[in-house]
Amino acid sequence: MKETPAIYVQGEGSYWLAHVPVLRGCIASGTTRDGAITNARRAFRAYLELLDARGVSIEHWKDLDPATFEVRELPADRVVPEDIGLLEEHELRDFLHQFEASRAALMSLVREISPEEIERKPTETMWSVREALEHVMLTEADFLSRLEKWPADPYNTLQAVHRLVFQRFTVMEPADTALDHVVMGRRWTTRKVMRRMLEHEFEHFGHIKEIVAALGANRPPE
Repeated sequence: MKETPAIYVQGEGSYWLAHVPVLRGCIASGTTRDGAITNARRAFRAYLELLDARGVSIEHWKDLDPATFEVRELPADRVVPEDIGLLEEHELRDFLHQFEASRAALMSLVREISPEEIERKPTETMWSVREALEHVMLTEADFLSRLEKWPADPYNTLQAVHRLVFQRFTVMEPADTALDHVVMGRRWTTRKVMRRMLEHEFEHFGHIKEIVAALGANRPPE
């Protein structure tokens, strides 16, 4: 008999999250535990609509009724049964298709927003669109790094981010090199971004060098 899908809840005080792992990516928040659960049941249908609109097949989930989903506490290690096990090839393809659809929906949402509106906070307690997008971008790189089995592999994510930076500057148009604007209250130019990237890496080169020396770890000569 197939197990009933579950909603996994975590949180405290006025911030709660409800995960619906049977539909990977479906999540909702609430100011109370019950509120998060209610929002997750709604989010299940809303997420299916988003995927369907972007060409992702929803056949696997369309007959599921979120009102019947059990509610469970998120395990202490935050790993649910759906998180465990070898991926079949079609599951990896499905994830990539879903990831592309999710990003397309996000881009369509923000594409027509003016530069001024991108930076503006609707209220003092809300993020600007830029802050939210930067959070998504940085967190994805952070999550991706969790795949690494350092040092058993060639630091794939670290190198992938390096290639991303290299590609971004490779495709830069001449006019972009004169960029000079204010982002979240601070002035940024293309030259400043370049300087800060190199400074940051060199700063932490020295930092990591100190850590390696303190560990007494073996490493090849420079």
